[in-house]
Amino acid sequence: MADDDIEIGEDIEVEVLVDEDNNIVGMVTDDIVVASAPQGSIVDETIDVMDAEGNLVVEDEIVTVYDEDAHVIGRSETVTLPIDSE
Repeated sequence: MADDDIEIGEDIEVEVLVDEDNNIVGMVTDDIVVASAPQGSIVDETIDVMDAEGNLVVEDEIVTVYDEDAHVIGRSETVTLPIDSE
């Protein structure tokens, strides 16, 4: 990799949540995006929890910044709850 090359990768996992009768009650999506370069990397992980109708219940986003030696130099977490529009 040249000194200015940036590699980007993404991994998405989806888990369907069911009750004891095998009825779908929700879904969890875990989306990880990684951008890396010789100077370090950034990892952005977003976890979405949705109900059975597909409505967002909660979103948790964690952004972590690593230096070239894989030490954490910054981290931010944002939890989002939807506002009830009724």
